[in-house]
Amino acid sequence: MKNRTLLFLVMACLAWSRLSAQSEGTLTLMNSLPQVVNNNPAFIPKYKISIGLPGSSIMGYYANNAFSYNDMIRHVNDSVKADLSKLSGALKPKNYITQVVQVDLFRLGLRINSKLYVTLNSTAKAYSREMVPKDLVQVFVNGNTTSIGKTETLSPKAESFSLIETAVGGAYQINNKLTLGTRIKFINGLTNVTTESSTLNLTTDKSTYALTASAGMDVRTSGIYNLTQSNYDLGSNIGKYFSNFGLAIDIGATYKIFDRLTVGASLIDLGSIHWKNNTYGYTLDPAKATYTFQGVDLGRVLNGDNSYLSSLGDSLQNKFKVKEGSIGSYNTPLPGKMYLTGMYEIKKNFTVGGVFYAEKFRDRLSASLTIGVNKHFGKVFSAAGSYSMVSNTYNNFGLGMSLNLSPIQLYIVGDNLLNASVVKDVNSFVSQTKFFNVRLGLNFVIGFDKKTQKEKKEKNAQSQGVDPYQPDEVDTVKRKKYDNYSPDKVKKKY
Repeated sequence: MKNRTLLFLVMACLAWSRLSAQSEGTLTLMNSLPQVVNNNPAFIPKYKISIGLPGSSIMGYYANNAFSYNDMIRHVNDSVKADLSKLSGALKPKNYITQVVQVDLFRLGLRINSKLYVTLNSTAKAYSREMVPKDLVQVFVNGNTTSIGKTETLSPKAESFSLIETAVGGAYQINNKLTLGTRIKFINGLTNVTTESSTLNLTTDKSTYALTASAGMDVRTSGIYNLTQSNYDLGSNIGKYFSNFGLAIDIGATYKIFDRLTVGASLIDLGSIHWKNNTYGYTLDPAKATYTFQGVDLGRVLNGDNSYLSSLGDSLQNKFKVKEGSIGSYNTPLPGKMYLTGMYEIKKNFTVGGVFYAEKFRDRLSASLTIGVNKHFGKVFSAAGSYSMVSNTYNNFGLGMSLNLSPIQLYIVGDNLLNASVVKDVNSFVSQTKFFNVRLGLNFVIGFDKKTQKEKKEKNAQSQGVDPYQPDEVDTVKRKKYDNYSPDKVKKKY
């Protein structure tokens, strides 16, 4: 029972989150989907017009760089028991758990002409990331017996935000090799929890075994405290939740090295949010929050000296009392992302590609790599398969499919979706997974983008080393035979 209680406390600390990117490598391979521009604003999807309505497209993401549910339990006969020693062995020095949710509120993509593609979209997003150090779990498992003469770092950290993002962007084809794209994002922050600083250290003296604890904390929140008050009327104050303003920019480019090979690069979510609604903080002064525990005087305890134990408790409470209250406005960065891509068209409508992804948020840099293939089966069906190395896992096989029944396009895509589809039951997949993402929904699409006759003529002419706009031999003969011949006029009879 004790182990189960401790397990629950650890899981609560690790999995706490608010609804809220996070690599989507397989999506990057699928240029039949309008959502492909999320990863690079210079990408131009296959369809000339695309529309997304509220709730028509959703995305969920989960990543854990250290352990799965199976790392926390052991099976004894027909029962399942917590195994904190097993969990401790699976942990890394810093363990990050990330969750993301996105819901499209509106989306429009429009091919203006052969060179310009523009987008307008609004999206609700929520992001949450928690970090728990291995030392904290080991204290639950082993006490301080393994840390004599050492200092254990026990301080967790949390980052969480929810927002509504409205963005306008465009991709412009400079020439037949280079395309540039950008997107400006106007952000309304809704709620936020951010850890500016957090320290909790425990040192055991190797001679006296005295315990010295020291701590410090600066946690800031926006839009959270009022929601915990029983008499707070959210309906009459909902407008205040749209007063937190932020700006961000995406930039990207693609370059066709030669006819079949195209590379791309993009930087996503370069920006920040200014929080000013219901800002509330929790602080702990590291200069005061320190205490050395020499041990308990058993004689005084056995003699019933209640004041002795009370004084110990009062000393700890006074030293580590958290100060809380309203604070001023503050800024937080967005998780910045980078995509590097390479796509090689083996033959018409069949492409292989690679995607390198990196995310920088606060003091952590995370990365992933995806390789895969994409095949268009005419206009009606597109499919992609992928393999990803992400979140310290190497068994992620992704899948993407789109059914294009113009004007309706149905799709599903994920970097670990193939694994989920072949596992015998959901419980087995959930118990062993450390990483999973899925994006699904429907789009309204019009005008599958084919190469125009003019583009084909230019391409053929360039490969033959001739000027596509000079008259060919047939035109020359006709001009000699007929003085009034013009290819722009209707052919006359003679």
